[in-house]
Amino acid sequence: MGFALLQDVLDRVFSKLQLNEVVRTSVLSSKWRLMWAISSKLRLDGPTICGRPRYFCNKPNYTKEFIDGVNTVLQQLHGKVVEELDVKIEFESILVDHLNNWISFAVSSLMKNLVLDLAPAKFVDEKDRYMFPIELFDGASISRIQHIKLSCVSFRPRSLFRGFPNLRKLDLHLFDASEMELDDMLSGCANLEWLSFIRCQVNDELKVKQPLSRLLYLRIAYCSIKKVELHAKNLKTFVYRGVQLPIDLGEVKKLETAELRLYGVTFEYVLSVLPSVLPGVQNFTLKTSYLPEMPLLLENIGIFSQLRFLRLLLRVNCSESNNILSLASFLRAAPLIEELEVH
Repeated sequence: MGFALLQDVLDRVFSKLQLNEVVRTSVLSSKWRLMWAISSKLRLDGPTICGRPRYFCNKPNYTKEFIDGVNTVLQQLHGKVVEELDVKIEFESILVDHLNNWISFAVSSLMKNLVLDLAPAKFVDEKDRYMFPIELFDGASISRIQHIKLSCVSFRPRSLFRGFPNLRKLDLHLFDASEMELDDMLSGCANLEWLSFIRCQVNDELKVKQPLSRLLYLRIAYCSIKKVELHAKNLKTFVYRGVQLPIDLGEVKKLETAELRLYGVTFEYVLSVLPSVLPGVQNFTLKTSYLPEMPLLLENIGIFSQLRFLRLLLRVNCSESNNILSLASFLRAAPLIEELEVH
């Protein structure tokens, strides 16, 4: 009875570890050498599968070795529950069929979390992306998915796709989709709490018609979009990095934190437009260039009615230092401010 109980405890512990953690642990005892086969979290990256990073290796040979290694691992896990599939490898066209097979395996193994990190080691304008195979998912598997992270992936469903109803976290990097496809997908993610876009290609508006009432965190960084329009009344954190563009987050009840890094804007825009974009923000960090055209005191400014903490990260040339008094307009725009930092 004691041995059976111990084995049950070991099974539970190993099933919660990442694959690379299980592999390292299993070398401690000959009795544990096959324990990695019960892990429900598969992190399949080059160093884990091939035993070394790709640097200084022949890329095609390394990719083939990775493919063979992953296929061997999945054969050992046939019939097991795999809650999380995490694949990290630089994308090549030879991977397409294998990626499809691995995702199909994970779907049949009751997957809840999916990570596909296929980005190149050095960032370039990567146009060759993996086409996400949404057709491999049925209604049950779509409903099971809770976390998705995709990098260097295109999304072009062949028919209308209405989203992941129980998805809570969506992290997109070097992701490519149309405005309509994103709208259809996100409108069906009613339980989404965390959403991030980094270097994504939309080339149109990021617009979600249905409310994202559970969304707490939104990040948009260096994306090719023309406008942001969504309804996230319970949003707590908003992070944006990029050029000036129209942003409408809906009637946010209590925005706690906003972090903006803006290019090509004036303080007139910051003080006249952003108060309506972030009306209830409490902690605000702004990083931008200091533009001297602004008068010492602006007349028509908005009000950050709930702002308590303001942090300004400014690039100021020596020739602009005489205009530093114009920062007083920020104090007028934030009557309840308690702390101001200027760097």
